[in-house]
Amino acid sequence: MTYETKGNLRTASVDDAPAITDFLAALGLVMPDGPEAVIRHWRGLWVDNPALAHHANEVALGWVLEDGGAIKGFFGNIPQVSWLGGKPVRISSARAWALDPAYRTETPRLCEAFFNQDNVDVVLISSANPPAGKRCLAFGGAKMPQPGYAEILYWVVDSPGFLRAAFRKKGKSPFMAGLLGLAGSVPFDLSMRLAGRRPYGALDKVTPIGIGALDEAFDDLWERRKKQLPGVMLASRDAATLRWYFSLGAASDEVRFLRYDDGGELKGYVVLVREDAPAIGLKRMKVADVFVDGDDPAVLRSLLAGAYEYAIAKRCHVLELIGLPQGLRAEVAKTKPMSRPMATFPFFYKALKQDLTAALAAPESWYVTAYDGDTSLI
Repeated sequence: MTYETKGNLRTASVDDAPAITDFLAALGLVMPDGPEAVIRHWRGLWVDNPALAHHANEVALGWVLEDGGAIKGFFGNIPQVSWLGGKPVRISSARAWALDPAYRTETPRLCEAFFNQDNVDVVLISSANPPAGKRCLAFGGAKMPQPGYAEILYWVVDSPGFLRAAFRKKGKSPFMAGLLGLAGSVPFDLSMRLAGRRPYGALDKVTPIGIGALDEAFDDLWERRKKQLPGVMLASRDAATLRWYFSLGAASDEVRFLRYDDGGELKGYVVLVREDAPAIGLKRMKVADVFVDGDDPAVLRSLLAGAYEYAIAKRCHVLELIGLPQGLRAEVAKTKPMSRPMATFPFFYKALKQDLTAALAAPESWYVTAYDGDTSLI
């Protein structure tokens, strides 16, 4: 059975940014506010992106569905680059996929454009909802196989605030949630203390810095890690790419890198971003990335302890972490975090080059954190 297509599908350009933003905002997506912020956002993704040096000039920035001169659909793309076996892997990461309700029959056309690209090696959707996940599978994609990714690990930093938000989520009024949170915080906090549910480690070599303070030490660490993990696909973590990526968000001024230096050498870092849930009053700090020389457990413990202390200083209620390969997650588990399942599995991929298909089917080939794709840009 065939149907008559609606609208004209074409590749997007930077000049489309204002119209794309208006279209997405009208559908309820959170978008930059004001002409300057809009241009800065899309130029950041599509013009100032360091990964473009590894892509062909004709790499797609996204696809626009137009009808009668108006945008009716959009499937955005972020060109990125990862490394496997010392060679670049050209990545296309989905960003802001939306259609006017009257044009949802055109979803397959947008999916075909994304999943059948000629100029990239792998396509990623790192923040898929259930319908998007089904589309990924239908177009030959697969779930990213890194074990444990579907489980969010977290440490409660402020028991009254955390419980108050939990009761708000269950539908309690702000007043009642406050009373219940306060009453429950004493036994809850005691149980966590007795169980040792928090990271501990020496903090004398841990320093918080902003994005602008990233230096060549991050480049040195990146080069060492690529050699240490030749069979693992790693998203680029040179200083320029880290600065670019974490500067894209509206709250980039609040992003903090905790660096661990020893003997004049950077031994590892974690990246912390704020992602509060104002509707329930939850103040949340997220670990967006973890990168440690040789996966040193002592360095990891110190960085997690520093993250916990930083969350306390910022009056957050909870510190969360997703992802990491199995070995690192096992070390994180020694700090006895709590866990909860994701509402839906969000990370899918499709290898577009035959030589990557078998490699990426193996769980040990992945090192995924909230840094990969657009997860930390949501």
